[in-house]
Amino acid sequence: MKKLLILLSILIGITACSDILEEEPKAVAIENFYNSASEIESAVLSIYSPISNNNTFGAMYIAQMEAQSDYGYGRGSYAPVSEFQGLDATNIGRVADFWSSFYRSIRNANLVIKNAPDAIDVNESTLNELIGEAKFLRALCYFHLVRNWGDIPLRNESNMLELELARTPASEIYSFIIQDLEFAENHMVESESVPGRATKWAAKTLLTEVYLQLERWQDARNKALEVINSNKYELISVDNSDDFYKIFGPDIITSKEEIFYIKYNSTQSSNLAYFIHHPGSPYFNGAGWYAHYTDSVNNKQIKDWDYNDLRKSFNLYYYDISISPTTVLFKKYIDPERVNAGRNDYPIYRYPELLLFYAEAECRMNNGPTAEAMEKLNMVHRRGYGKNPYANSNVDYDINNYNMESFIDLIFQEKMYETIWEGKRWLDLKRIGKVKETIMEAYGINVADKHLWWPIPENEFEYNDAIDPEKDQNFGY
Repeated sequence: MKKLLILLSILIGITACSDILEEEPKAVAIENFYNSASEIESAVLSIYSPISNNNTFGAMYIAQMEAQSDYGYGRGSYAPVSEFQGLDATNIGRVADFWSSFYRSIRNANLVIKNAPDAIDVNESTLNELIGEAKFLRALCYFHLVRNWGDIPLRNESNMLELELARTPASEIYSFIIQDLEFAENHMVESESVPGRATKWAAKTLLTEVYLQLERWQDARNKALEVINSNKYELISVDNSDDFYKIFGPDIITSKEEIFYIKYNSTQSSNLAYFIHHPGSPYFNGAGWYAHYTDSVNNKQIKDWDYNDLRKSFNLYYYDISISPTTVLFKKYIDPERVNAGRNDYPIYRYPELLLFYAEAECRMNNGPTAEAMEKLNMVHRRGYGKNPYANSNVDYDINNYNMESFIDLIFQEKMYETIWEGKRWLDLKRIGKVKETIMEAYGINVADKHLWWPIPENEFEYNDAIDPEKDQNFGY
């Protein structure tokens, strides 16, 4: 992990977009740079930088998503997000930063994919591994862009010097994502060279979720099964709530359930813990912005969550705040020894999420739960209660009590408990078409149509004349 983060820090200066693309001498230097495996690897590592910063998976992007959940509330400048009526000026600016960060990573990936094949000192296998990693990361960025903005400009290695690109239909974006991931899964490495580097199993897991998004149930089920049958991952056993820090703790380098994480340490740290803790909290050494919170009585999801589920006491804690005696804060990310930002990694994909992907796809493919789908769900559920994930227990769900609809609901309830404060709930609700229903049930709020898609940033209109700010902006902005 330290090797990866040091290299990322060194490479920040290498990949300034406008300088590289607009100044001919630097363009020549870039051409000379892609000659050896180590040079290409350095360029690949630069793809991680924009999505590792605190504008994206380091904090801000996740905080934005969590303010749109049905189990918590944004506070301060995030409060308008939790009103579900569209974004105010502050949050429009924030999502514009996300857009820029994702496209910076895409640009860095495009540079690798375009230039690496011309290398003169790299064997074909290593070259394809590195290009595969670049394509995986590009696909990951496009997957987050298309789900939040819909139709978007498709910038690839062939057109990356063109400023004027129209919005590409989302269906074509998804096809492009799949092409990248099919190459990636067939060429990427089996095992990460250092923690935080993506592998073919990360590509297969992302491809699984893409297939779920497109309702290609059998493809999703089969792809998830490939990851399961690899036997590379397992659920970490827990006996008490604090044992979950064997998965999420600030000192954890990696674990057997890590498929792909964004890595942080004392050199490159994350602001995730800042958002969830009060300044006086003991979990983050007196730091914290108290930007998000929830309520143990007035929030239905939190109220109905069984206290025997160890994930509840792991994820939530009471703190003496004057707003309400039932106000509770989140604590998935803690770092009591830190004065500044924390060292907690961000989980893009964990094994329990992959098991739930499989359970959903298997159920939908068969128009109802199967024994295999129920077992995968129960594995995650048992572990939440401190049971052996791989043995029957007294907390298991009974397949006879569920049809297709109720089992799918059960899967997403389990996923909510498992991935709380991982920024995944909002996109899940969008995917299954239950945003408005769920938010009305939780808060009695009618979600505005404009809230379902983020606005195209103003600076995109300023330099891209192929899209019109009046005709091509998302509804309501």
